[in-house]
Amino acid sequence: MRVSAFFLFLSSIVPCSSMASVSSTQKPQLSYFNIRGLAETTRILLALGGQDYEDVRFDLLPGKMESPAFNEAKENGILKINLNRAPILTTEDGVSIGQSKAIERYLARRMGLMGTNDVEEALVDCITEHCRDVSDAKRQKNFSAFAKDRSDEEKAQSKKEWFEEEMPVMLTKINDVVKETGSDGFAVGNKASLADVVIFSLLKDCYDLDETTTASKSCDALNAIVDSVGQNQGVAEW
Repeated sequence: MRVSAFFLFLSSIVPCSSMASVSSTQKPQLSYFNIRGLAETTRILLALGGQDYEDVRFDLLPGKMESPAFNEAKENGILKINLNRAPILTTEDGVSIGQSKAIERYLARRMGLMGTNDVEEALVDCITEHCRDVSDAKRQKNFSAFAKDRSDEEKAQSKKEWFEEEMPVMLTKINDVVKETGSDGFAVGNKASLADVVIFSLLKDCYDLDETTTASKSCDALNAIVDSVGQNQGVAEW
């Protein structure tokens, strides 16, 4: 599969980028840990757009959140543009871009997934930020396996509150928004956008899939968007 021309000439348009000693690559390279995490929305975007790229993954040590490959990349200055964090997108011209949301928006613009005009672009941003609010609210409930200083009973109670009470309320509000901003199967306008991919990631590409599906069962517009993205051949194969 050939690399799309949308990756060319980005050094003149991407403010958060670096040319620092990165050699030219044959195709774009996305570097992140070998988990979903902060890079999965970008991976789904690339799948939706049918874009070929090198999927570099830093393996984690068994049972630990440690990665020798990540440490090596950090020591070699590869992660400097993202303050020694991942993910990093390196273009075919050797330009590095940090910050997951900056990467997502950059790719979405280059693939025509940020709406058809300035207003639609702002609405795409609006809806993606709504989804980020949901993710942030879930994180604040602090019931993940990595949560410290909380008993299993406390985590279970917080998880129950989130999926049975709080998440359904937030999703219903977003559902009402996309009914105004989009059309059947699309969050904004009448074509696919970054907002659709972010909604898909929030509701389908998640660790608590069964609970999330139950929490969103009454959100007809959101579920139509999830179905539309999931039916894309690239995403389905991913």
